[in-house]
Amino acid sequence: MMIANMDKLFLETGIRAVDFLQVSALFLLTMLCFFGAKQKKILNKMLLLVFAIQCVFIILFHDGLRVKLFAGAMLLSTLTVEFLVAKKRNLIARTG
Repeated sequence: MMIANMDKLFLETGIRAVDFLQVSALFLLTMLCFFGAKQKKILNKMLLLVFAIQCVFIILFHDGLRVKLFAGAMLLSTLTVEFLVAKKRNLIARTG
């Protein structure tokens, strides 16, 4: 019963469950690495690159406007967070 409700939800939104779960999982891993493992910059860069490639792939090659908007919004929010936090960290490192 619960699976049927979940399938119905994803059918109504126009985003396949697989695409939603992939983008969401990579988003969470990227944010976790960015905020949790400050010393592992290479891991963060690799996850960000994989996330960006997947979002761009979805935007370019998947059907449906909603899934493209979802991937684009997630990519834009990730890049915005990464940029603003990195800028703030650099500012703190310079002044303090």
